[in-house]
Amino acid sequence: MDNEEDFPPKLLEKIYGEVEVDGLFDHVTADWGALVENSELYQELSEYIRPIIKEKVKEEYGREMNLSQARLKKRINERLSQLPEYKRQYADKAIKSIIGRYYGEPETKVEPIVGVLLDALERTDYRAVLDYINEAKHSDIARLAEALSEFGLAEIAIVGEQAKGRLEFLDRLEELCRNADTEESVVHSALENSLWVFGVKYSVFSSNKTLQRQVDEYLGKKFTGKRSKKRPDLLLSVNYANEYLLIEFKRPSHSLKYKDYQQATAYRNDFVPYTDAEMKIILVGGKRGQDLPPHYNKEPNSEVLIFDEIISSARNQLNWLLTELGGELHA
Repeated sequence: MDNEEDFPPKLLEKIYGEVEVDGLFDHVTADWGALVENSELYQELSEYIRPIIKEKVKEEYGREMNLSQARLKKRINERLSQLPEYKRQYADKAIKSIIGRYYGEPETKVEPIVGVLLDALERTDYRAVLDYINEAKHSDIARLAEALSEFGLAEIAIVGEQAKGRLEFLDRLEELCRNADTEESVVHSALENSLWVFGVKYSVFSSNKTLQRQVDEYLGKKFTGKRSKKRPDLLLSVNYANEYLLIEFKRPSHSLKYKDYQQATAYRNDFVPYTDAEMKIILVGGKRGQDLPPHYNKEPNSEVLIFDEIISSARNQLNWLLTELGGELHA
């Protein structure tokens, strides 16, 4: 259940049970410590049991979640009442999803998330301009030109807001990287859905469950026993052209060495059985070590990046964008 995106992580701690499956006798690891995950029979069993667990959880904890939603809606009822009916229906569904996802978290943490959702629903300028353009299609050319002009201004304003939000994201990321205790997994989690930080060309890459499963299976086979704690932190993504991106994260306090680079390229070679598509690799860490000069003899489609440089470059691009957008709005 820990792979279910809509399943509250806190509920995982409350689930326990026993399943007798004699048919899986030959589908366990050599040390009898776990089931073989790539077993087709095990996958079938998982698919069969998963909905049973979800239904039982819904039965046991659904009432508790409904009460939490009612308390939250009571506090934000005034804002909800000002939304159109169709938006209120969407808000109800979205709030229920948020409460489910953050089950067990204090309501003081959940309420700001719901507030952001309502902020987005209350913004009507963008939708109004689109409706205006649609109406102008059936009218005169002058009105259509005016509508397109307003649409452009709305687009500029929205892009500007996004740029400001990303600058704030970079500030928080920089704080993480300055903390000597920050682990690889932390920056991985922060950047997994924000690959635009590495540059515009990487913003089209995205991860999915299949890729995550491939990484988990690969690491599970390669790093076992005493070496299991030495597993690297890898992110595998793909873009619309079926080109792969493999990122190995090192902690921000780590000085990259040539052996780190060699290991990253070795991971790419190890993934050949999974895909024959072109794969680019990025090794990212805190700084360059002495044995990793700027012009080393590197393999094609490979980069070594430093967190400070990545953040600085992304921040410069966003500041430039905001300056240009400011000129457009004043033109």
